[in-house]
Amino acid sequence: MNLVEVPPDLETREGSSAFDIPLAVCRHDEVGVHMRSSPGGTQLVLLGDTKPGGPLAAIIPLDDMAHDRLQAIERFIRSIHRQDLPDARLPVAQRRRLGHMLRCLDAREERASHFEVATALFGRRLVSAADWHDSAFRYRTHRLVRDGLKMVERCYRQLLCARRRHS
Repeated sequence: MNLVEVPPDLETREGSSAFDIPLAVCRHDEVGVHMRSSPGGTQLVLLGDTKPGGPLAAIIPLDDMAHDRLQAIERFIRSIHRQDLPDARLPVAQRRRLGHMLRCLDAREERASHFEVATALFGRRLVSAADWHDSAFRYRTHRLVRDGLKMVERCYRQLLCARRRHS
């Protein structure tokens, strides 16, 4: 989310200021300061010389992603006020599977075996070393790794685009 200082002619009520958001600075570059907010862990970019703590305005480029950005701003504002708005772009089951795929890829990078990954994902009670060779969890773990690799190779960011009906 791209933020700038509120231009003086757009300031609202007297005495209003930015939300009191705990921010963690990640890095500075030529664009601005990249940060993460605590509620929801939203990625923020303070453009140019914008400083945290002052009145802020969100910049929404009017492109194909404008609708998604607007929804992200609404989720961010609701998270600040502890009114969580679930991210409805993906069903819960698909979000859970994507999380498992990413955990599999992280484990692969750490050189964990598929058995170790399956045990971490599904629990030691369900994943048995004795039955591992013919286990449904073995095949499921293999599919998660395979699909995770495909997701990373392709445009996985498209998953976050809202699905809209075309009329």
